[in-house]
Amino acid sequence: MANFTRYVRLALLLGAVPSGVSRAQGALALAVQNPRSPVASVRASAAQVPLEAFIKELQSTYKVNFLYRNQLVTGRYLAKTHPSFKSLPEALRYVTQQSGLQFELLKDGLYVIVPKASAPVGAVPAADTAPLAAAEPQGDALADITIAGRVTDEKGVGLPGVTVVVKGTTQGATTNTDGRFSLQAPANSVLVFSFVGYTRKEVPVAGATTNLNVALVEEAQSLNDVVVVGYGTQQRANVTGAINTVNGATLENRPVTTVAQALQGTSPNLTIQQNSAEPGAGLNINIRGVGTLGNASPLIIVDGIAGSLNAINPNDIESVTVLKDAASAAIYGSRAANGVLLVTTKQGALNQKPTIAYNTTLGWQAPNFQRKPVTGLQFMELKNEALVNSGQAPQFTPQQMRDFAAHGDYDWQLNQVLKKQAFQQNHNLSVSGSAGKTRYLVSLGYVDQNSLFYGDNYGFKRLNGRINLTTQVIDRLKIGAIASYAHVGTREHAFDSQWIISDAARIPVIYPIQDDQGNYVTPATASDNSVNRLLNGGLRTNSNDNVFGNLNAEFEIIKGLRLRGLVGGDLWNYQNDEFQRSLMYVTLDGSPTAGGDGNNSVQNRNQRTLLTNYQATLNYDRTFADKHGVQAVVGYSTEHYTDDRRGIHVINVPGNQFGVINNGTTYAGVYDPSGGYHANGTYGNQEQWALNSVFGRVNYSFAGKYLIEGSFRYDGSSRFASNRRWGFFPSGSVGWHPLDENFLDFLKPVFSDLKFRASLGQLGNQNIGLYRYLSTVSLSPGTYSFGGVPVSGSYFSTSNSAITWETATMGNVGVDFSFFQNALSFSADYFDKRTSNILIDLPVAGAFGAGAPTQNAARVRNQGWEITATYRMRTERGFNQSLSLNAADTRNTVLDTKGVETIRGGDATNIIREGYPINSYYGYKTDGLYQTMEEIAAGPKPSFVAPGTVRPGDIRYVDRNGDGVINQDDRFILGNPFPRYTFGATYSADYKGFDLLVFVQGVGKRSLYIRGEGVEAFHNNWENVYQQHLDRWTPTNPGGSYPRLTIGTASTNNNQGSDYWLRNGAYARLKNVQLGYTLPATLTKRAYIQRLRIFASGQDLFTISHLKKIGFDPELSEFSESVGQGGGVGSSGRVYPAVRVMTLGLDITL
Repeated sequence: MANFTRYVRLALLLGAVPSGVSRAQGALALAVQNPRSPVASVRASAAQVPLEAFIKELQSTYKVNFLYRNQLVTGRYLAKTHPSFKSLPEALRYVTQQSGLQFELLKDGLYVIVPKASAPVGAVPAADTAPLAAAEPQGDALADITIAGRVTDEKGVGLPGVTVVVKGTTQGATTNTDGRFSLQAPANSVLVFSFVGYTRKEVPVAGATTNLNVALVEEAQSLNDVVVVGYGTQQRANVTGAINTVNGATLENRPVTTVAQALQGTSPNLTIQQNSAEPGAGLNINIRGVGTLGNASPLIIVDGIAGSLNAINPNDIESVTVLKDAASAAIYGSRAANGVLLVTTKQGALNQKPTIAYNTTLGWQAPNFQRKPVTGLQFMELKNEALVNSGQAPQFTPQQMRDFAAHGDYDWQLNQVLKKQAFQQNHNLSVSGSAGKTRYLVSLGYVDQNSLFYGDNYGFKRLNGRINLTTQVIDRLKIGAIASYAHVGTREHAFDSQWIISDAARIPVIYPIQDDQGNYVTPATASDNSVNRLLNGGLRTNSNDNVFGNLNAEFEIIKGLRLRGLVGGDLWNYQNDEFQRSLMYVTLDGSPTAGGDGNNSVQNRNQRTLLTNYQATLNYDRTFADKHGVQAVVGYSTEHYTDDRRGIHVINVPGNQFGVINNGTTYAGVYDPSGGYHANGTYGNQEQWALNSVFGRVNYSFAGKYLIEGSFRYDGSSRFASNRRWGFFPSGSVGWHPLDENFLDFLKPVFSDLKFRASLGQLGNQNIGLYRYLSTVSLSPGTYSFGGVPVSGSYFSTSNSAITWETATMGNVGVDFSFFQNALSFSADYFDKRTSNILIDLPVAGAFGAGAPTQNAARVRNQGWEITATYRMRTERGFNQSLSLNAADTRNTVLDTKGVETIRGGDATNIIREGYPINSYYGYKTDGLYQTMEEIAAGPKPSFVAPGTVRPGDIRYVDRNGDGVINQDDRFILGNPFPRYTFGATYSADYKGFDLLVFVQGVGKRSLYIRGEGVEAFHNNWENVYQQHLDRWTPTNPGGSYPRLTIGTASTNNNQGSDYWLRNGAYARLKNVQLGYTLPATLTKRAYIQRLRIFASGQDLFTISHLKKIGFDPELSEFSESVGQGGGVGSSGRVYPAVRVMTLGLDITL
């Protein structure tokens, strides 16, 4: 496996070298210096074809790869008419005879092309190796000594195709498949060893030898020479758009359960946030921030079909390509305004024996950030203090406090809700290879993540199965099939997790969880007991099944022109079953009570979605006159989506044991997935949409120097009226390789590579909801009453038949450059995206008599930058290191809402206002704490509290308009909730089988509004007090970090939405550390094991954050991917905690 990995690396390196690759340090230079082709010519006749084109045909036909320098084949031609070949060896023999080149087999399916030459006199061929290739000495000079030996990499593995030249002459040789060489040279010569991807090395030789061993050190090169793009692939050197590729190896063996978690921090401006770390919870994904007031989710394409990341096994992924700008994403048209993720799954390799791979990780999760309660005695003191400050009598007498101090604290209820640790495991098994002309991959995956909640085996499980097949039916016809199945299930308590967490966290340790008889206790300020809910309150299960299928075929019509067809579908079936039992409690005095859990209920929900997709494309790829490269694709696609939903809710199940629908005696109101409420306890509906598209792209390159690309998509969507249904989305981009210009030769000693890019284009956004151009009618029971009898009524929605696409116009400029033979590489981009025709509701005259119809009226600008840097260092001792850094920023600005402001309130207030970021925090600015009554008398008077209620220790607010009154007119824009200055850093090293990976990820700037019982002492008259509240304002502690303690209406002044509660959400997190050891192949091969690696890994091990001391995880977000309220409650402390994970793992390849 190590050799195979090395060969693949070399193939990528060689394939990435452009035609003007003289700066590759002379690798395979003999092919240029001493060509021996009987058909080599400067100009081809009509009866000839370029050798390079013929080689590409062999690659496509026989599914093999060739390593070669472009100069070696440039200018060589073969006869257009040639014999029919029955096998690859027969074809290679023909090419060898006609071209004077030699094909040496490195590994199954991998060849290196070298000059064909006779072994010189005195050559020492290796026993079991191919004859050594060498060039004849030039001129009349005669070699007087023989020098032979072997060239290896830093691990001691022989390197084939290395150029060995006597310095100052053209005498030389190339190494064979085992890295051996032999040549004639004068005594006291200096041999120069060079090979693409390795550092050039000079070795002085005094006399004849047959055992000269030379180790070359690998250069840092871009290994991803071919990247996946929309409906095809491109060489990275020819890419003119803003694209990042995440290799599958980056996603493997991390102690995470989903692809989205594994992608976090791997690509600049790919922002991934979570509302909750609960097993099975979803994540928010944004590419280059948010540029719309509507849906900002990116398009996800899995093996050519729109899908999601939820069901994919990370171990099945070959690569994830992030399309960021218009040039790369416009071919996806109406759904690409928020970026595109292209997921490509693994395939088997042709001419490969069956390879069995198994890997597993086993580990434990532990809560990462937790608040710390005060002791029972401290709570009594603080509660008395708050009551007195609020004009009330103290609750606890000195004797009660002495008695409790003698008794000691009860266990904090949250400690009985959350375990100290929970087990998780991940197993993956795959078989890949080929049989004849069929490539295959079969894989199985299993994930089991236990929940930290105590209870009935709560947690998340996923089972994956996949079969990927590709077969070459005939020379011109290839067919493929992909089939995958996933079962995704969660098992959880029957309540809302936010209330399980918050109700437990705000119960002080002066109250028992259970009394002496084992009854669960509810204190005076609570209506339930979270421990009882978890252990006895019932069960909710989600059982979701996904089937994905893809059948494709490719037929070569003529040389360079291929017709490809695809038919596929993505089917989901969601089943949700919930039985919530009724519960009984006792109060502190022993009285029985049902609290808020006196009724049981049963809910069943089912949802079935089906996406079908049919595609047909024509792909063209030809090179003319060795300089003009043309790639083109044109295609048609049609998609149809159906969503069926149904549900039912009943209550009053006799016996409180058998939670099935038939046992319920009363229907209860139920919400459907769209948010509609159905008082009759049932719902059932269906939604459909369709999308028809024509698309295309053309790429042109001249001599590898000048690159031009144009693409378009013409979409027709059922989401719009027939006269507004179609939209056209074009893009164009250019690229330039300055180092290939003769007049810029002076740059070559400085740069190893240099490319400038620029693009401009338009993208669409059709994710605006369904049927918004139609007026819909809704029926509702009990709307009216006639004679005391409720009668159903109906409502209609306003509509606007003229609504159309949101359109995003994006410009991007970028530069890629590297130094020190590509050991140090950089990439930088700047983008500016302006989205128009955003749907908003504009006010209408009251005489209209209905709500405002939606209109295309708003505009938003989103701009930013991103930088990546990579440094790789390899040494002859075999100690290899690499460091990859990425940083990015994005900032959106609302440009135009026709003067309409949208304010959404609650504990925190957000506003959409022209000139500011979307949903900016909005509230009062503070000016410290009042210290004296004189300051209060001289300061502005808050309108939201009764006169005279403000006291020293309360928050003072800034009077924005100077009118002496604090009211809503004094509010400011306080901050941007979306993360800025995101960054990631990955360090890796390996030495003699040991490997280390360290990954750090974070956010440089973010405003986070912390509110509610998470930070407010005695919030809503509850009894939550934490250790940070000990440093509160008192007459003897006027510099306290928290205002004076109050309770009830006396807290109104301090609990206003203000920047006092706005915290710095920046953080840096040690996201992953992995240490592994691969056993020597000489040892494992005795047991028929190609590779065996053991490793230990840790996730979220350490965090630097201002929020750590108050128990908040800065990674949790309360917002959706559109910076709308996403149901997250992380900012109020009512959230399942983030976890730290430690695992042990094993990789075995047979």
